[in-house]
Amino acid sequence: MDATNRSHVTNLMNESRATLAIHDPPYNLVAFEARDVADYVAWCEKWIRNTRDSLSEDASLYVWLGADQADGFQPLPDFMVMMRSTDFKSRSFITMRNQRGYGTPKNWMAVRQELLYYTRGNPPFNVEAEYTDIPKILRGYYKEVGGKLRENVERGKSENIRAGNVWVDVQQVFYRMNENVNGCYAQKPLKSSERILNASSARGDVVIDWFSHSGATLLACERLGRRCLTMDIDPVFAEVTIRRLERFRATGDLGWQNGNPFQSEIAADPALSSWAHEQEEEAAQTNLFASA
Repeated sequence: MDATNRSHVTNLMNESRATLAIHDPPYNLVAFEARDVADYVAWCEKWIRNTRDSLSEDASLYVWLGADQADGFQPLPDFMVMMRSTDFKSRSFITMRNQRGYGTPKNWMAVRQELLYYTRGNPPFNVEAEYTDIPKILRGYYKEVGGKLRENVERGKSENIRAGNVWVDVQQVFYRMNENVNGCYAQKPLKSSERILNASSARGDVVIDWFSHSGATLLACERLGRRCLTMDIDPVFAEVTIRRLERFRATGDLGWQNGNPFQSEIAADPALSSWAHEQEEEAAQTNLFASA
């Protein structure tokens, strides 16, 4: 199913309206072909329009989008300019800090992932979802409250810090994690999906994700009691999403740490087994490179 195709979207929604959209579009590919920035943004404009028409009057939109520091930080800036022509209101520019990155001897290591947060209308926001497991360690910022000088650690609602718009407590997914899905190199951590769901939706809400990829949004909705309407133009990723949910329901496993979604087919076909081995080698090399 295609996020830019109006009839596909209409069939998926079936007159439902979502309170939250979490989209993770491919950063430099449209229908499996590399496109220039202008074509990419024009493509984005189509699924943004369909997203807008699928949301309720009070709704939130989160978009993961890359910023290539070797190419003018595209497509992020042109996408942001395009969004100014919509009725979505920009709310935050969130950075998720990867523990591993892509090193270079002549530049700062690229360790960030960009997440844009928009709203339309007046959707609720649960600030409690922002609190992390990181304890407050910085003291100071005295302020008089009730006639007494109090430190910042006394005045806060929690002993832990808030994530704010810089997330340093979310581990990017790599091959040794239980939630890893082999072949999904742009996989988003369940913790990031669940943080968004907790902040910008309630149990029973409809959530949409039109670039399912590894199925992170669907699985997070399953765990937190939301109704997810998701799709992917790539039939392989659509199948991965289905199998991941089925596996979770059957075993409680979040992914395939030591396997992959198509392991039964691979075991029955030597040619596929060779291909899978090449994929695992590539993934291992990618992680070694990112750790450098």
